[in-house]
Amino acid sequence: MLTLALLSSAIPAVLPAQAFARPASDLAPADRYFGQLQMSILGVRNSLHDLALRIDARPEEANQVYGKTVLVEDALRDWSQKFPNDPWIPKYLYSLAELYRKIDTEDARVRKNDTLDWLITSYPASDYAKMARI
Repeated sequence: MLTLALLSSAIPAVLPAQAFARPASDLAPADRYFGQLQMSILGVRNSLHDLALRIDARPEEANQVYGKTVLVEDALRDWSQKFPNDPWIPKYLYSLAELYRKIDTEDARVRKNDTLDWLITSYPASDYAKMARI
């Protein structure tokens, strides 16, 4: 009886948190694939990370890193079209812009600015859009 009373008193504490949870339809499932390369959301994250490390270690490979980064951008664009309210997108847009910033080519500079514009326009209330405005 005491256990039932404790459980019933704990349930109301759980319900308010659920009310603030994002709808499942806003979040891209981990088993969905996007863009020409059919990248998962984890693939996008890992590629951004790995390409940033690669350009830091080998700046002379800027053209190769740029080409792969454009394909990651393609996956991110597809993801954002299918799940525009996914809260992870602003973070990865910011990471994409930072990666383009590291690539020392004119094309990368243009894409960096385009990516920041996309971030600020599409996700103006996000912390990442605020950082991009600085």
